[in-house]
Amino acid sequence: MLIEIKQKIFLRDFYRYVFSRMRYLFFLLSKYLVLNVNNITTDVKFAYISASFYVGSLNEFVRVKSFSGEKNVIAFLLEEISSGDTVIDIGANIGTHSILFSKKTGSQGKVFSIEPNNLSASRLRDNIELNKLNNIDVFEIGFGEKNKEERFSMGLDPSYGKSRIIKDSIHKQLTKKINIVNGDEFIRDNKLKIPNVVKIDVEGYEYEVIQGLRDTLNNPKCRVVMCEFNFLGDEDLFKKNGFEVIYSSKRGFDTHRIYRKFNTK
Repeated sequence: MLIEIKQKIFLRDFYRYVFSRMRYLFFLLSKYLVLNVNNITTDVKFAYISASFYVGSLNEFVRVKSFSGEKNVIAFLLEEISSGDTVIDIGANIGTHSILFSKKTGSQGKVFSIEPNNLSASRLRDNIELNKLNNIDVFEIGFGEKNKEERFSMGLDPSYGKSRIIKDSIHKQLTKKINIVNGDEFIRDNKLKIPNVVKIDVEGYEYEVIQGLRDTLNNPKCRVVMCEFNFLGDEDLFKKNGFEVIYSSKRGFDTHRIYRKFNTK
């Protein structure tokens, strides 16, 4: 039994490594296919929401057009967002989700985009300006349980979707140190509104982010959470905070879940 478990873990890690290398090669190829980074834009329409995005590589084009491969998840989540809501997007990348959230919440709503990758954050700001939005604030930090520095693995493409907190890496040139802050403290210290909706996509750092948002999640105003789990353990921390699962799907090794707080519909 133990041998079987070790074999499964080895295969999982092996496939992840191969997939990451394929994505990197895909990025290198895309640099030759898309030459003008600043002047290329593409328009997309999601249900009744239209948006525009800059694309500087084939990888970025695919990410925008496919909405990071999460169309069904986003469609379900958008139904839970109301005009005037406050949304916090933790792991915002280039803004494929944040832009839609902004348009759904409207001028009376607010979106806080958390993105520690400076390349992604810069592209996110470009996309905000391109769509003429004024209800999104971008913060180049990471959320976690404790205030500290962590080593962050990132790709060369702004839309690289597997940036993550790591303990060590053989690719030192693709890593940087970033500031991690306690989510509850950051929201209080910066006098941000309690989010009605929270989206979390942090590539394996979910547990630390959730632990750092315990007060926020317990607040009655926080009613909906979407989280992408790289590893879904036996303990569901959202259920412990009074949420119930209203949507669940798998994509490869990842599990997407949307939660709603009891008695808030």
